[in-house]
Amino acid sequence: MLSERENIAIAELAVYIPSIVFAMAIIFRHGLSKGRPWIYLVVFCGLRIVSAIFQILSANHPTNRDDATWAAILGSIGLSPLFLVASGLLRRVNDFIPGNASRVRLLEMLHIPILLALILSIVGGTRISSSDSSNFSSGETFEKAGVIIFLISYLAIVGFAILTTAEFSNLPRGEKRILYAVLASLPLLAVRLLYSLLADFEDNHTFSIVDGNATVQLCMAIIEEFIITFFFLVSGFVAPALEGLVNGAGGVPMNSYNDGKGAA
Repeated sequence: MLSERENIAIAELAVYIPSIVFAMAIIFRHGLSKGRPWIYLVVFCGLRIVSAIFQILSANHPTNRDDATWAAILGSIGLSPLFLVASGLLRRVNDFIPGNASRVRLLEMLHIPILLALILSIVGGTRISSSDSSNFSSGETFEKAGVIIFLISYLAIVGFAILTTAEFSNLPRGEKRILYAVLASLPLLAVRLLYSLLADFEDNHTFSIVDGNATVQLCMAIIEEFIITFFFLVSGFVAPALEGLVNGAGGVPMNSYNDGKGAA
């Protein structure tokens, strides 16, 4: 009989294998230069697939601690690509708001702390798995620093989303759909972030990233990631390709959109 963690891992494979194919199709549709947010989604799906494989290997080889460790590390760094997708989609949407170049640049710069948090999370995860007590202690510090930066980045994304929503009427119809996807993902990202905060700051084995409660992880992380992935995939299929929107017949120039000009 399969364990709960094995069942979750199999469910992740069932979701993320087709999702990575769909994300690649979206990139092909939009082009590499315009489809960067969905490139990050491909990275996220890839991380989840590899993490699920390690989780299944760990269940079948319980004496091999490395499999469980890598499953946990790869599982814990999923916030970074999801944040990159959200900020990348907001950047694209803001490109269509007149006189908004400074916000676009700030959204681009937001990638820096998100990537820094990713690096800290990886370093922290590898050190926590060490048998050396000093490495374990420093690993916890790195993990906490990483999740705090994730929290700050999330608040920044929420702030940019609110500012963008305030100019909703200036957006082409297709970009409004992308904004809907980002707004719908924010509460779910908050729950997922809360799980990481509890894992790093709460002295409770329930939230351990290595062998915590699988049901709690399912309800606070796995399901949220499934739904967020769905929202981002849908946004890629319903949004028009920028090449056609900007340069096609009746197209509109980015960052100088006016109502009535070829709304997608």
